Amino acid sequence: MRWLASVLGALVLLSLSAAGEGVEVDELLAASRLKLGVGDRMQVRVGRRWISQPAEALEMDLDLDLFELWLPRGWKDDWVERSDLLDLAAKGITPVVVHYYFGDEISRERVETSSDEWFSSMWRMASLIRMDAPVLVVLEPEFNNAPPNGETAITSWPWFGDDLRSAAKMIRKVAPNALVGVCPGDFAGTPNLEAILGPVTNDLDFLAFQEMRASTDRSARRAGYLDVAGAAVDYARYLKRAFDLPILIAYVAVSSHGGWEQRQAETLRGFGRRRRALREAGVFGLVYFQLRDDPRHHGYFGAAERSFGLLRADGTAKPALTAFRALRR
Repeated sequence: MRWLASVLGALVLLSLSAAGEGVEVDELLAASRLKLGVGDRMQVRVGRRWISQPAEALEMDLDLDLFELWLPRGWKDDWVERSDLLDLAAKGITPVVVHYYFGDEISRERVETSSDEWFSSMWRMASLIRMDAPVLVVLEPEFNNAPPNGETAITSWPWFGDDLRSAAKMIRKVAPNALVGVCPGDFAGTPNLEAILGPVTNDLDFLAFQEMRASTDRSARRAGYLDVAGAAVDYARYLKRAFDLPILIAYVAVSSHGGWEQRQAETLRGFGRRRRALREAGVFGLVYFQLRDDPRHHGYFGAAERSFGLLRADGTAKPALTAFRALRR
């Protein structure tokens, strides 16, 4: 890991103060109030024009605490301007930056092979978010995914924790106000995260996880599939019991595809009914993915990936928008 060593050596003159100090950060990570957010990117293309997602959310008076943007492998510098992040902070909205380098195909072999490029991407991200206000950094969502055939699962390779520790240290040296967490997926079966996260708990500021549902999922007919809030409470309790860190639900995504608009809304209403249980489990924030449907989006859920938004692609509101607003109350 020669690249990382040279970077750390170049940073010895930067501030070594711990991230996360101060009343503002304490309040941010406190589970006394559920902080709400939306997002996946700063701008979305609609026809021939680009629409600012934070601006659209503010025009709708969503009263956000958090706004989330994703930086996948190969992200470009012009996707996000530092001024955009500063503007969010000035409005009292904390940016949540999701570093999604390995995606669904993470494995020991791919981390070892791409280590230098991974750290280089995080270095660029850290340089972007260096600011006086706190920024939540979510590393490698769903890193506990099953690996590609013939490769080794990250959960079977405890040394990945050392990489996470090095990543958190580097990010904070570049951006001292960054709060760093990692994001396992809430998948079926035993979580089995202690071997990786146990040794690095003290190096992280929070933990995150996700909940995604769609009619195209092969488990969609399973009893309780749409009790997303109940699943979130159970998983948060496990994380709190195992690691005792503040918890962010980094992205809740329920697709309205297949006639599921009312089910999407009811899923969000479920979070309102479980608000107290979430807080007691250590959950300080919840981000909904995404504000507006994206006809170009693709991924695991196939056609349903295009319909996660609280708004339809044309900007009209779904019932889920009303349910999201009710979470504030």
